[in-house]
Amino acid sequence: MKYQLALMLFTFLYLFGFGQEQQLSVDKTKYEIKQKTNEYFSALTSLKQFNGNVIIAKDGDIILKKTYNLSGGPKGLKVKKNSRFIIASVSKVFVKYGILKLVEEKKVSLDDPLSKFIPDFPEGNKITINHLIHHQSGLPREIKDYEKFDKLTGEQIIELAKKEKLLFEPGTKTLYSNIGFLILHYIIGKTAPNGYLAFIKKEIFDPIGLKSTNEYNSKKLSKKFVRGFDNEDGKIVMASAKDLDRFETGNYVSTINDLYLFSKKGFNGKHLQKALIKELFDENEVLAQAGGRPGYRAYFYKNRKTGFDFLFVSNYTGIPIQQVTEDIVKIFDGKPYQVPTAIKRVKINLSEAIMKRYEGKYILEVDQTQYLIINVKDGKLYITDKNGGVTEGVPDSETTFFFDPASNDGLIFTLNKDTGVYELEMISDGLHLKTKKVN
Repeated sequence: MKYQLALMLFTFLYLFGFGQEQQLSVDKTKYEIKQKTNEYFSALTSLKQFNGNVIIAKDGDIILKKTYNLSGGPKGLKVKKNSRFIIASVSKVFVKYGILKLVEEKKVSLDDPLSKFIPDFPEGNKITINHLIHHQSGLPREIKDYEKFDKLTGEQIIELAKKEKLLFEPGTKTLYSNIGFLILHYIIGKTAPNGYLAFIKKEIFDPIGLKSTNEYNSKKLSKKFVRGFDNEDGKIVMASAKDLDRFETGNYVSTINDLYLFSKKGFNGKHLQKALIKELFDENEVLAQAGGRPGYRAYFYKNRKTGFDFLFVSNYTGIPIQQVTEDIVKIFDGKPYQVPTAIKRVKINLSEAIMKRYEGKYILEVDQTQYLIINVKDGKLYITDKNGGVTEGVPDSETTFFFDPASNDGLIFTLNKDTGVYELEMISDGLHLKTKKVN
């Protein structure tokens, strides 16, 4: 009897004492995350480095849901909570999900070779659906000289992709490839009844309730669609719409609410088998996908271990996206981070002899069709890109150069002590891009 009373008392204390204390601790953590993330995005916005919508959630409960608008921005920049944005490569999550639905329906296998769907694709017997999903196909990042085309159909994309040479043996390395996902889009279109978009709507959009998500169509813009803006030399200007639908592929328009609804309902096993859902996440149980088009940035982050969701959509490209995504995860993990502050880089005098160390041609690792040529003339360092565009790099230390004194974008040179060669990392729109020197 005493034991039963003690057990009842312990249970009571746990549920109404310890339990309450534990819940208070959880609530305090969520409150602190809300305060810190709001402070972070408010600081970004005041620095003219963010314009858009954000949702942060923990275990299915929204912690922060807010719209941030730059003050004094141009007409058309302002967004609302239900505004629709181009989400660019975040669309890849839906493309991958669509392929996995076909796997679930036994219309496709992850081990199927590409040659099953495109018989004359070079090396198509070596490349599997699984390779394409996980960026292990060996195909380059982009189709060569795709910029020369105003618009490419699915059939044209495949014909151009056939001309690309593999950069490595399929399955041996991982290299982000937009070509791979253009091919996946094509395979869904050829395999699914009634074509690609009808299948995606029937199997994903409609059952989950994504009423504001669709493929971008320049001829029939979605209601509440917002135009994109760029930061050019400190001035916010409307971005060109020329490149937004160059490919007839899954370049979606969506809202922050639809993306969160998909994150909340799309991964619980009700709309796709749990065994297949695992294919969407990395070894750390994280699904992270960034997207960018002229004038737009988007991010989709879901961590099944910690229960955190982090999503944003923006109609402004002046975002230090890599720093932002890393810092928010640091906040989740309780790690040190810096609230964004104004950047004021100061030019120093650097000898021409030092700058000449860096001359040469550098190829971007993520897209080996893109390169930079560094040369020094009249005491100044210049960067020439593949298209002939020339930019001056202004030194603020012996090894770092900037383009805009109010931005972290620029060049970082590091001496490889083993080879004696200087290596270059370029920071562009907040992304750290490694290069390989070829001469």
